[in-house]
Amino acid sequence: MTWIEHENVRDERAETFQSLLWPGVYEWSYVIRTTCAGTFIISPAKAEEMYSPENFGRCASEKGIIN
Repeated sequence: MTWIEHENVRDERAETFQSLLWPGVYEWSYVIRTTCAGTFIISPAKAEEMYSPENFGRCASEKGIIN
């Protein structure tokens, strides 16, 4: 993805960073790995300004079903 300046992918979370982001719609995707079957809640994505966290946005959470 060309808009990502830095990416930090961990076992429990994934983060991307960009020092300047113009208004618009951006998409970022990742692959998850499951170790057992079940129904899981996928946490909502959150975007915020590092030095002005009062400016933020969040999407809805999702439900994932692994058979």
